[in-house]
Amino acid sequence: MTDLNVWEEVDVKEDFKLIGTTWVFKTKRNELNQIMEHKARLCAQGFSQTQGKDYSKTFAPTGRLNSLRTLISYATASDLKFEQLDIKSAFLNAPLEENVYLTIPQGLDRNKKNTCLKLKRAIYGLKQAPLAWYRRLSSWLVDFGFSISKADSSVFYLKSNDPIWLFLHVDDIGIFGRNLTNLKKAIEQEFQTKLLGSADLMLGIKIIHQPDTITLTQSHHIDSLLESYGMSNFKHTTTPLIPNMHLEAASRMCQEEFASLKINYQSAVGSLSYLSTATRPDLSYSTRKQPTVSLSSAEAEYRSLTDLASELLWFKQFIEEINVLTMTKAILVHEDNQGCIDTANSDCNTNTRRMKHIDIQLHFIQDVIGNKIIELIYTPTANMLADFLTKSVSRPAIKQAMKELQLLTTGDKGGVEICDLSQSVSN
Repeated sequence: MTDLNVWEEVDVKEDFKLIGTTWVFKTKRNELNQIMEHKARLCAQGFSQTQGKDYSKTFAPTGRLNSLRTLISYATASDLKFEQLDIKSAFLNAPLEENVYLTIPQGLDRNKKNTCLKLKRAIYGLKQAPLAWYRRLSSWLVDFGFSISKADSSVFYLKSNDPIWLFLHVDDIGIFGRNLTNLKKAIEQEFQTKLLGSADLMLGIKIIHQPDTITLTQSHHIDSLLESYGMSNFKHTTTPLIPNMHLEAASRMCQEEFASLKINYQSAVGSLSYLSTATRPDLSYSTRKQPTVSLSSAEAEYRSLTDLASELLWFKQFIEEINVLTMTKAILVHEDNQGCIDTANSDCNTNTRRMKHIDIQLHFIQDVIGNKIIELIYTPTANMLADFLTKSVSRPAIKQAMKELQLLTTGDKGGVEICDLSQSVSN
């Protein structure tokens, strides 16, 4: 903090609003869950900040996993380097626009009585700190020659004979390209940087580099979760749920029994959700609860098809904008409901009793098909590869889907090999 001139000690005035501080201690582990170092970080108590006085805007973009998987897939297919770097105390590099004052932290000697710290740069805990850091780094990258992706503001791309792509998630940075030397030297000159070489752990995902392949796995995260919930010695299973299982609301007795286990339900579900979304075999996907009740299976499929089309439009714009791939052919969408296909392929809006009430905005799928952005093909339910990602299916169905999707298994837990970009998706 002294080297970066983060603050200056000033006399306290009556109109100053002082923000408290706290020390946060953290143990940093590697991809093998081994302790690498112990860290102490001074953080501001941002919960006491007042909007309009201590800060204005707070939103800062965070990298999408869809974007990261896409860049990794492209790097694998194009034989690009995928390296990682760590900018030390990233937020401390970002200048502040607002006047923010801190109480003297515990353990810090003051020069005289009745003083406080006026921040010149952001520190962790401030509400505006992530945005200040994003502005600092993105401004420098643009000056270097990068462009910011309009589809994902956390992805930067450099057009040249040796193009480079950069993925940013707060202070986690991954860079992709054939020649990264000049960029790394420039970053080292601007920031205190630790070059980590080939990326091996990013966003909790272990990355394994092999000739012609890059494998993503979260086995270490699974081990950590099993240990924390006392399940390390449980037997493994090859299916997540019994096929065709119907879940029912828990009885009061079951709820009381679960409460006695003293498990943080939200934390457990969040950890499992991240496992199910981070190392998926698909590059991009869309899933959400439908806001209204559908009157038929065809209508339900039609609504989900519209959501999928929105995601595909984003994906197409993203990969074309950053010069990864130009999609000259329509994206194939596998659909197992013939009624949905007939409605989507219709030249005019269907006015049947069960479909006439559908929101007009949902019919934009017909424009997407008419513009040859996507093409629907009928695929029987039994052949829908994506089903095992969202439904409880049998072991043979899972094994067949894994074979078709070219998934790998690493040890007992399992990992996912990112394959070449595909122009085929399932709904």
